[in-house]
Amino acid sequence: MKRKKPQSKPERKVQDSVHVMQLSSYTAPRVMEDSRDKWVAYGEDNNYFQYLIDRYNGSPTSNAAINGISEMIYGRGLDAVDEEANESDVDLMKELFKKDCVRKVCFDFKMMGQAAIQIIYSKDRSRIVQVEHMPIETIRAEKAIDGIVKGYYYHPKWADLKRTDKPKRISAFGCSEDGIELMYIRPYKAGFYYYSPVDYQGGLQYSELEEEIANFHISNIQNGLSPSMLINFNNGTPEKEQRDEIERAIYEKFSGSSNAGRFILAFNDSKELSATVEPIILNDAHKQYQFLSDESMRKVMVSHRIVSPMLVGIKDNTGLGNNAQELETASLLMDNTVIRPMQVTILDEFEKILDYNEIDLELYFKTLQPLEFTDLTNAMSDAEIEKETGVKSSEVKSEESTNEQEEY
Repeated sequence: MKRKKPQSKPERKVQDSVHVMQLSSYTAPRVMEDSRDKWVAYGEDNNYFQYLIDRYNGSPTSNAAINGISEMIYGRGLDAVDEEANESDVDLMKELFKKDCVRKVCFDFKMMGQAAIQIIYSKDRSRIVQVEHMPIETIRAEKAIDGIVKGYYYHPKWADLKRTDKPKRISAFGCSEDGIELMYIRPYKAGFYYYSPVDYQGGLQYSELEEEIANFHISNIQNGLSPSMLINFNNGTPEKEQRDEIERAIYEKFSGSSNAGRFILAFNDSKELSATVEPIILNDAHKQYQFLSDESMRKVMVSHRIVSPMLVGIKDNTGLGNNAQELETASLLMDNTVIRPMQVTILDEFEKILDYNEIDLELYFKTLQPLEFTDLTNAMSDAEIEKETGVKSSEVKSEESTNEQEEY
């Protein structure tokens, strides 16, 4: 009796039937040098500034924080101590630093972590005659020579840069004899030489999460709050290349939070062998989404170092802000720890421009702080009082004298 040959088992193509989608979060800026380029890229695709703009537009909390803090930095505009004694110099300063230019610099400095201004000289380079804001997303640093960045490159949209394009080079301030130079304003950050990450870097992931939660809910509503569906192809399983092509097309069209409630595609050899779907019910889904939303808002505010949400126009149920004394304390703390350091960095660069024109002024930003919130404990001189309050010392003394007479 002949033995039957054992039938060979069909190979199981496990590696072809299971696909893992890997998601990556693009938050940390990478500074990259390409030997073919004269400039230094910011971000893997040289478009990190656009990533920051997208997070600003997509996250309501970050949007409110950036708008509020940039307005606090600018305050009520630029001014100088002892204006009466230096009236002509103050007039020249205000003519040089236009309000619109300074306001844009303050906004870029907060939102992008750095700012740029165009310095325009007179024909004989004896003085600076004009200062203009430059959108920081259009600027890339030139590769350093002997540890010094001697120039910057301008292109209106770096994401669309072609190999045939030639970005315009602008010399760095104080590094040439050109009629136009660029001043790059940025704070020191350890580990970063060409660019500085934003001060709210740690909250960018939560800004993106806040944006994706909103997209998810909007998409669910637009799709009638319907669950995801499984679509079966019961006419056999195509070759791997064809399956991959169909999978890529479906993924590109229907993946992401903006496509919640879409369907899933499956290939089957026959209807009898079709896939089955076990619905996964998420208990207390509304509570989980609420937790993610609240947590995102908290973490974004922490990254911006917001002491009280009310300071930037956000009302919540936290303790700070429920009474005037707590609000005053929060306002003073934020002004001293967040706003002033940014103002000092900007003013130090502005004073370099004034020094070139041989103008000796002590600049300051007029604060938005209410006068009663201002702490004058350490203000000894009239100049210090003026810088703290944004009000001329003579006016402060006159108001204090009036209040004393009313009390008497």
